[in-house]
Amino acid sequence: MRGNSLRVHLQLLYRERRAATALEFAMIGGVFFAFVFGILMVSLDLFWQLTLDDAVRNAVREVQIGKITTGDEFSTAVCAEFGAAVPNCKANLQYAVQGGQFFGAGANSVAPVTFDSNGNLGSPALFSGVTASTSAGETVLLAQVAFPVPITLMSLPNGAVTENGTASLYSVVTTVMAP
Repeated sequence: MRGNSLRVHLQLLYRERRAATALEFAMIGGVFFAFVFGILMVSLDLFWQLTLDDAVRNAVREVQIGKITTGDEFSTAVCAEFGAAVPNCKANLQYAVQGGQFFGAGANSVAPVTFDSNGNLGSPALFSGVTASTSAGETVLLAQVAFPVPITLMSLPNGAVTENGTASLYSVVTTVMAP
């Protein structure tokens, strides 16, 4: 008798269509929202990356004309533009700005600072050999900037949404300053 009652209830449940839409949404809604949230996170990280790239390029232009002469002025200039998009810019910004006659090793040369797998620069506050103009000829200018991604998700591995494979935004600008 009990088995017969269960069969009747299952037949009634099978015929009931009022909750079909809610059930279908429950099955695909989570995947849909995860997809939309993923697009939002990638878009936000790309926005931060583009904003950082633009801020570093503008600060390097100011170094070229002699308006910026110290590391503190450089980080202030970058954070004046990039800080509107992220919190606590000045405390988290890492930079290495170098000037020299050529790329390579040796005296008066420019060599890239290492960027480790955690997203940190080997020399996080370096500003050396940078002068707006010299009588010695052209000066190669290399600016490297790293900034930790402001919002990370615990479930995503580091670098899931950055192009460099770490949990940091990274921007490099190199140019030649003519006398």
